[in-house]
Amino acid sequence: MRLRLAAVLEGLALALACLTVMWGPLAQGSTFGWGMSGLVLLGCLTLAVTLLALSVRGQVRVSNPWWLAAALAFLAWVWASTGWAPYKWEAFRWAGVWTAVIGTAVSLHLLARTRRRQMVVLTVMVLTGAAALALAYLQTRGVFVPGFEYYPGAGTRVVTGPYFNPSHFSGFLIPVAALLTSLILFTRPHLHTLALAGLLVALHWLNLKTDSSSIPAVLLATGLPFLVWVWTKQRVVGSILTALALISALAVGVFFLQPAGQQWFAAHQQQMGLHRDWGSFLAQRRATWRYGREMWRQHPLTGVGIGQLSSESPIYRGPERQIGEGIDRGTVNYAHSDSLQLLAELGLPGLGITLLTLLLPLFGRHPNSVTLVWWTTIPAVLFVGLFDAHATAIPGTAAILFALGSLAAVRRATRTVVAQPTSAFPTLTRGAQQGIEVHAPHSI
Repeated sequence: MRLRLAAVLEGLALALACLTVMWGPLAQGSTFGWGMSGLVLLGCLTLAVTLLALSVRGQVRVSNPWWLAAALAFLAWVWASTGWAPYKWEAFRWAGVWTAVIGTAVSLHLLARTRRRQMVVLTVMVLTGAAALALAYLQTRGVFVPGFEYYPGAGTRVVTGPYFNPSHFSGFLIPVAALLTSLILFTRPHLHTLALAGLLVALHWLNLKTDSSSIPAVLLATGLPFLVWVWTKQRVVGSILTALALISALAVGVFFLQPAGQQWFAAHQQQMGLHRDWGSFLAQRRATWRYGREMWRQHPLTGVGIGQLSSESPIYRGPERQIGEGIDRGTVNYAHSDSLQLLAELGLPGLGITLLTLLLPLFGRHPNSVTLVWWTTIPAVLFVGLFDAHATAIPGTAAILFALGSLAAVRRATRTVVAQPTSAFPTLTRGAQQGIEVHAPHSI
């Protein structure tokens, strides 16, 4: 009876986790009050039901204690920062957001241990991406969801999907693109392959309509699965292609920083869906990054506290510009850089623990198949995190990213098969019986 109740509670917790993952992006990225409150409620309820299910079962199976320790340490540091945060309400509000995000990720890590359960969660992520793309397509047809707030010019100039800001929508498409491409490459061809390919084409068509600086990261997230696929087939070829890709990326970066490269970019940027001048973009980013750097410089170990960057930014405002509308004449609500966002609000320990939480799923013995998806996702996330803050300032995107990382952190269960001495295995007849570890193959 107790085991049956535990199974029911686990199923409920998984359903709530999937609902939280869907709610995060589709509720306008959970950046507005109603969306954020819903995310906090669903995420905390997911964690509570998970803990209840585990207590009823009477045992907790932890396949990756290092990842679990890093995730819980990050959450503990977030709550600790509320102690020195000047504006307590914002601190508690964002601590609640991170409790929901990390709580959902921990719940999935503890409960979605089987291939079937993980495929259910991945399917929910794909359906969430499809729903977001459908909303973006409807915007191009002049159809908008009642009750949503829309970016000026949404639908006619840019698409935003379920998000308010088109750049935030493009940032959400990074893990979706990596997941779609990975499922196409790492699963057997079937009818679903055509559906996934169609979604991927629609994703890039709509992504080019966001006019976002995150467009290159979405393209990177689409290309990396091919490199990982080669690695799974032939490591030598994969190593060569990786080296060539890094050299090419370095060459493109050097060329782009030269006057000739910038002229070429200016001549072709509209074909890539980008209309903003590179010089003005870089100037605005530098002006914004100064806030995060100054906060971290004055609070290197503790940061200013979770959720405090927006409320503390006026203290660090520079002299107002006399011409134009400079950053110092407006409101800086987040750092536009994941690393600076973490350094400013949580200090160096916060950045370090977050990187551990994101990178630990890549390493360790007996990785599961979703780890391949994470290998295709995390490089693009870290790249775009240099100049945007999708993983730390946008709760809906953070929810799906940390959920995907938690699945990748699950290590494949091993079972010991005791080989019985028979005539068919003469080498095993001597001495004690020998245990042989059996692992599942690398496939989603």
